Amino acid sequence: MDHEGSAVVARHPPQTRHQATKESNMKKTALLALVLLSAPLVAQSGPGRGRGNGPGAPGSGTPASPAVSPLSTYLASLPKEALSTGETGLLAFLREEEKLARDVYRALFAEHGDWSFANIAAAEQRHMDEVKLLLDRYELPDPAAATAPGVFKDTPPAALYTDLVARGKTSLVEALKVGATIEDLDLADVGKALETSDNRDVDTVMQNLAKGSRNHLRAFSGRLAALGASYTAQYLTADQIAAIVAAPRERGALDENGALLAGSCAGQGQGGRGRGRGRGQGAGAGNGTCTGGGPGAGQGPGDGTGPNCPNK
Repeated sequence: MDHEGSAVVARHPPQTRHQATKESNMKKTALLALVLLSAPLVAQSGPGRGRGNGPGAPGSGTPASPAVSPLSTYLASLPKEALSTGETGLLAFLREEEKLARDVYRALFAEHGDWSFANIAAAEQRHMDEVKLLLDRYELPDPAAATAPGVFKDTPPAALYTDLVARGKTSLVEALKVGATIEDLDLADVGKALETSDNRDVDTVMQNLAKGSRNHLRAFSGRLAALGASYTAQYLTADQIAAIVAAPRERGALDENGALLAGSCAGQGQGGRGRGRGRGQGAGAGNGTCTGGGPGAGQGPGDGTGPNCPNK
């Protein structure tokens, strides 16, 4: 038989069932991969365990206006009375004495990292602001207008700052004793000033300074007791110190006679636990979106710092 010029066709053995199934599966896998690549990525549900790396999105809404202090409102309602020479010098002295306390506490917080100093330093700044209300009211120069930490117009507070900071840096216990010493001194000075001043607005500010110093003395004494130490009175009598420390914490703004101002609540009660839900804008490890759902700030007893509840 002549095969010249005839087409030769190569024949392959027929596919087995196993080979056909394998080829079909490969095609399905390729098709599925193509679909996944073309579809938008969707976040899977489930708790995210990673930390977002980016900044949180800004919150919406209008920021709340700062609450008006009952103390500043009350001072504005009082008549302006002529200041004596002694009262004029007293206001400048009190402004620097409160600055002394603030600056020493900031230095001791930087040294020891104990938050009692940071918290009380913030309160001393509020006390400085209260004295500044009177300086502005009577158009008096401010001795602390542009002075750096530890720098004072008057010599005695400058020397006292250097001595107290040096003592407080030796140990935490000594630092807490320095804090109690400052509050003891402040109470003695304000007590003498109240005996000679007769201006209602000046007396009102001094009553609130004294209330704050009593609270600070209680705080420092409590920290010392927790460390097995105690404070020895240096300016007030030992009985006066003991009576202050034994009394409960005072809250609210006071008038010129030391009575709680109308509309100034005591701020008692347990503080709530704020739960922030800010989203981190960044990649977090783990499946799902990171929501930042842990407990927020505001734990512990309420301190009476809300609207109409000053706690200075």
